[in-house]
Amino acid sequence: MAPNPRMRSLKTSNKKKNLVRQLALDCLSQLQPDHTTIVPVINQTIQRNHLTPADRGLLNELVYGTIRWRKHLDWVLRHFVAEGFQLNQQVRDILRLGTYQLLHLNKIPPHAAIYETVELAKPKRKTARFINAVLRSVQREADSLQYPSLESHPAQHISISQSYPLWLVKHWIAQHGLEWTLAFCQASNQVAPLSIRVNTLRTNRANLIESLTADGASVEEGRMSPDGLFLTDSSSLHSLKAYRDGWFYVQDESAMLVAHLLQPQPGEKVVDLCAAPGGKTTHIAQLMGNSGEILAVDLAKRKIQRITENCQRLGITNVHTQILTDDKDNLPTRFTDADRVLVDVPCSGFGTLRRHPDVRWKKSPAQIDQLVTLQLQLLTNAARYVKSGGVLVYSTCSTDSEENEQVIHRFLETHPHFIIEHAGGFLPIVPATAITSEGFLQTFPHEHGVDGAFAARLKAKEQ
Repeated sequence: MAPNPRMRSLKTSNKKKNLVRQLALDCLSQLQPDHTTIVPVINQTIQRNHLTPADRGLLNELVYGTIRWRKHLDWVLRHFVAEGFQLNQQVRDILRLGTYQLLHLNKIPPHAAIYETVELAKPKRKTARFINAVLRSVQREADSLQYPSLESHPAQHISISQSYPLWLVKHWIAQHGLEWTLAFCQASNQVAPLSIRVNTLRTNRANLIESLTADGASVEEGRMSPDGLFLTDSSSLHSLKAYRDGWFYVQDESAMLVAHLLQPQPGEKVVDLCAAPGGKTTHIAQLMGNSGEILAVDLAKRKIQRITENCQRLGITNVHTQILTDDKDNLPTRFTDADRVLVDVPCSGFGTLRRHPDVRWKKSPAQIDQLVTLQLQLLTNAARYVKSGGVLVYSTCSTDSEENEQVIHRFLETHPHFIIEHAGGFLPIVPATAITSEGFLQTFPHEHGVDGAFAARLKAKEQ
């Protein structure tokens, strides 16, 4: 009998899907150390294995989704794995992968999700039978499980049902209230749309939309930045002619607002501290018309290299780079009286949970305290480079007041010659709800549809 072409096609498709699941399992294993982050692990896996767009999509879905819902998945699994039964890390990750597909991926039939997940445990037959039994129990009974009550145990309910560390949920409830916390957690579990910034040095928004549409992408205009677009239905960014020609930069709309708040002018001297990978640096260059001078500073050679590469792709020539070693002040003399200084400080990253779900598992209260100390140090150092009458912008991708307003208030106590300039006067198309009563920019994903971000504009009084 001649082989059935359709059967061969199905077998090939199943093998590819199981390869993707194996790669997803490998990624989860690599993400165990706290210092490892999800983006480079995924990108390296894709590059090494030359995955098709469909397989890239499945890999991203499995890894990001399993990481995002980890606490919820573990809570469900505890109901179907005997108390005291010790799972090694690989078996735990296989069960998480399978449970994620059963509970959160409607497009994958349950029987297929179970079968392909069990295949990851073979040739260990005993382990495979155990995983099969647990996942079938999850399929039958998970919908009947009862969460802690939102009314009587609100923090526990949100922590489990939305999959966040309990300490973090309690922290947000104390700072923002229950309603805000639930809405924020739900929004931060959504997959963020791909947001890009038009490179106005080479094109305009209308021409970029035309080019992207011709390449098969679906495009929507941004709502908060005149440079922003949302991009969907694109197979690969790098395959787009507009990307190769340097017509856009991938950046969330909230991050685009920072350069507009700084309002750099053509011909000025600007310092961008903590500049890598160069998103805000290159945006500043656009607003300056590629004139004047920008000094982009960071701590490591590899970070500086990323800034250089992005400038080259976008056709930017007014950016100089500098490695700042330790705490030494080795900036060129001509930049010690800059017209404008941006310090985009390292932060918790809680505003970017839609894009970086692993962040929630890699931070602790002690780390937040350490970050706040560092943030104040960096802001204080940045102030030294601002000339009389110049502008200093402090920004984070955090939603927490400790890293935001409180840092500004502590800074102003020791730097009374700086004053707050109301952000609303520099960001006219931003919703009023994104400007605080003190005049700071603060966005939230559940309120504004963008990443959580904070920025304060400070002006040095004329002396």
